[in-house]
Amino acid sequence: MHDKIQLRSQLDVREELQAAASWYEFQHADLIVGLRSVEDALKLWRYWTSHNDLPEFCDEPEDETEADMFAKHFKKAIGYDPWRTRA
Repeated sequence: MHDKIQLRSQLDVREELQAAASWYEFQHADLIVGLRSVEDALKLWRYWTSHNDLPEFCDEPEDETEADMFAKHFKKAIGYDPWRTRA
């Protein structure tokens, strides 16, 4: 975890945006649709990349256990679950 935080602190704004955009390229498209704002996208990326215990990607959950785990972390990061709020 410390390595990820240190790396993030070294990034300037442009690099941070590029890194977040690159990360989102590999996420399931429905996750992005469920996000309410660009700020939420950055908050989620910052949170997700700073927690080594999380999977590298937040793909669509395979079962309810995984969905609940994602929901818990989404709520900590941005206050809602983009998987469950999408249309």
